[in-house]
Amino acid sequence: MTRKDTLRMAAFLLLCVVLVLALWQVFSRKTACDYTLKVNGFFNEPPETMDVICFGTSRMYCTIDPLVLHHETGLNAYVQATQQQPLPATYYYMKESFRTQSPKLVILEATMAFRAPDFLGSGALRDCLDPLPWSKNKIEIIRSLVEPAERKNYYFNFLQYHQRWKELGARDFDFSFFDDRDPFRGYIYLTPERGADCRQQRYDDVEAVPIAEENLDMIRRMRALAEENGAAFMLLVSSYEMVTEDLGAIKSLHAFCEDEGIPLLDLNENFDELGLEPAKDYFDTGHFNARGSAKATRWIARQITESFDLQPQTHALDAEIEANYDEYIIPLFA
Repeated sequence: MTRKDTLRMAAFLLLCVVLVLALWQVFSRKTACDYTLKVNGFFNEPPETMDVICFGTSRMYCTIDPLVLHHETGLNAYVQATQQQPLPATYYYMKESFRTQSPKLVILEATMAFRAPDFLGSGALRDCLDPLPWSKNKIEIIRSLVEPAERKNYYFNFLQYHQRWKELGARDFDFSFFDDRDPFRGYIYLTPERGADCRQQRYDDVEAVPIAEENLDMIRRMRALAEENGAAFMLLVSSYEMVTEDLGAIKSLHAFCEDEGIPLLDLNENFDELGLEPAKDYFDTGHFNARGSAKATRWIARQITESFDLQPQTHALDAEIEANYDEYIIPLFA
């Protein structure tokens, strides 16, 4: 094969890769939360600028607001969460995030610790996998969570979504996410007020419900991974109306964290300190709106400052983050 033939073959293969990436984006299922921008936006942030990275389910991306956390502490944070994000997927999300960032603190929202290891919906798995850029860690998630016969539809998701061609619109051909950064840093900004029956919780009279050992082992692995990368590790339990169904598991989680020496922030146990108004500070029965998450984040910020010796970086993003805080957060309390 001549040099010219080799160059032609390389050009052809490159064209195939570009075509596959284009098909992947065009046919991908678009979500209201726009995970593609938020997950990809993390990898468009300047390297080594994140002090805190948050992982977990939708309760994470509706609880910790990086704009508020930065305003309160100076710490630069990003939320790498998707709805019902499986714990094994979170582990590889962490590994992928450590490729470009060296956070001082990793926070895991704990909802999936209370769910059976096989608790997994195809839509939630898609929301987790589709936005994640191609990498070894994405392949590992697919291999860990998807049956062999179905993996091709996750490696090449246009095989799953090819029937969407009739509904394609301008949004499907928007490739700006490859370079865009998310002004909310992975947080989902929700303003409607729908109320939730939430209140202070106590565990004295609650019977502990065992947590699957597989889930506990995964939490241990995440803690070890964080520490290997020089980061402290903490768990978070958010506030939601149906928490009464999980109180037994949360009580077990408290005991596990005490035994393992893992810091745990439970908003339900500290509900009265948050200053929440259940009729105004929730988007629905399971998630805070932006006003509620701002209150929760301010309380979380105080706990982080008291529990960890984290010195915030000073960098060029500070003015931009504060400008976004002024635009989106201050009006919530006007």
